[in-house]
Amino acid sequence: MITSTRRILMIAALIGSFAPAAALHAAEPTPVTVNFSAPVQVKLGRYGKEEGAVLQARIEAAVASACDKGKVPVGVTLAVTVLDVVPTHATREQLNADPALDPVSTRYLGGADLTGSLRDSKSEVLATVKHRYFPASLKWRSRSFDPWADANIAIEQFADKMGAACRRLPAT
Repeated sequence: MITSTRRILMIAALIGSFAPAAALHAAEPTPVTVNFSAPVQVKLGRYGKEEGAVLQARIEAAVASACDKGKVPVGVTLAVTVLDVVPTHATREQLNADPALDPVSTRYLGGADLTGSLRDSKSEVLATVKHRYFPASLKWRSRSFDPWADANIAIEQFADKMGAACRRLPAT
């Protein structure tokens, strides 16, 4: 039977053996910057200022996750510009501004139009990615009640394309 002290030492040894692997995964994630075009900034005024932060966080997380899987070379930066975005359901600000809107039954053809670039340490463009997704009709819209449901689909599809571009970069 293993004593508690011996068990603790064995666990510590096991944890210690994983430390180098943990250090590799603790590296800084690839920097992602998100900008909104002038027309989108105007729209965000109607949708609510906090909605820009929500979208920015979703884009940063999706792109960083997709590109870090491809082990982006050091010095490469990712820049994303939101050219257009429309919610699928009314945002909180829209609901507050117009009591006739319903958070469930008010539906729009939501989505997003994004463009991104991968740049090296000299700011030279290595790749450009563009993606636009808006469902063709309300029949094809997302069934989620999240105001940004269709924009989230566009963001995930865009992030997949960015990840593919990251994987095509030559290793340094």
